[in-house]
Amino acid sequence: MFNQTIIRVGVRYGVLCGVVCFVLMVVLHIAGSNPFGDMGRLTYLPIPVFIFLAIRYFKQFHDGELGFGRGFRVGLSVSFYTALTASMLAFLFVNFAGAEILQNHIAEMQTLLDETREEQIKLLGKENFERGYKTITSLSPSMLAADDFLRRILVGGVFSLVAAVFFRK
Repeated sequence: MFNQTIIRVGVRYGVLCGVVCFVLMVVLHIAGSNPFGDMGRLTYLPIPVFIFLAIRYFKQFHDGELGFGRGFRVGLSVSFYTALTASMLAFLFVNFAGAEILQNHIAEMQTLLDETREEQIKLLGKENFERGYKTITSLSPSMLAADDFLRRILVGGVFSLVAAVFFRK
């Protein structure tokens, strides 16, 4: 059930992928984009690459008869450590780089909500929309990091599923 080899491969590829995602985040910030907004989706590109590399490595050097379950666990391990590393580094980045990053993200999200106000009110209702709009103003670095963690783990889970099907025996 608990396989240390899966964890070691997950840590190796996941932490490296998390660092690459963070570097992309910093590059986006330096280029003048919001790394947590729409352009921030570019930072998710390394995740499927590293998941495929990790499962291929695991199959080649540790388990030639790799089944779906083990392949999926390797992919989930990589996605977990990627999400953990990238979100911790993003938290530190937002704290040390200053509040302007967070304020820019909040302003961009409010602008986006203002542009799609009618559709959002139809979908959510007026009071839920207003509550969500007010909640955005109280966004903190830890909430931003937690959101980043959940998104990366979700994206990694989907790609782990695809990669496990691809590499099964």
